[in-house]
Amino acid sequence: MTKVFDSRPCILGEGPLWHPERKDLFWFDIMARKLICRSHVWEFPEYVSAAGWISHNELLIASQSRLFTFHLETSAQKEVCLLEADNPITRSNDGRADPKGGFWIGTMGLSAEFEAGAIYRYYQGKLCKLFSNITIPNSICFSPHSNTAYFTDTATRKIMAVDLESRRLAKYITSDCH
Repeated sequence: MTKVFDSRPCILGEGPLWHPERKDLFWFDIMARKLICRSHVWEFPEYVSAAGWISHNELLIASQSRLFTFHLETSAQKEVCLLEADNPITRSNDGRADPKGGFWIGTMGLSAEFEAGAIYRYYQGKLCKLFSNITIPNSICFSPHSNTAYFTDTATRKIMAVDLESRRLAKYITSDCH
């Protein structure tokens, strides 16, 4: 038996995140520029789409132009790094924390422009582009043994599997990115 968790409508509801310390589910209404949980709604000046939890009161959030920390009690924000801030046609889309403590985030065109997006990984203070020419990055997730990443470009209708131990990816994960 299923039941409705929350009946508030979203224009584009995505990016669910279970916060284990708070025992609460967070999600985004991307087009309305909101972060939502059962007890609160936060509004932002640009599109927000994905988050990872840092601590009881703090999230890492991906927005249209940056990654930033967000304090759930005070709404204080601190910029972590820019994310395609010089590209006015893109926004963040799907994102997920990886088992090694990195944060993967996809970007896409505001109107789903063909191959306008990419997938990045933020890790130890550096943002690195892993994959280019993606139209709509979605479903970023990782195998239970942490050796494979999965994602889709919704436009292709294919699930991609990436060996996280491969030389190609290892080069990007360990290189000196910006």
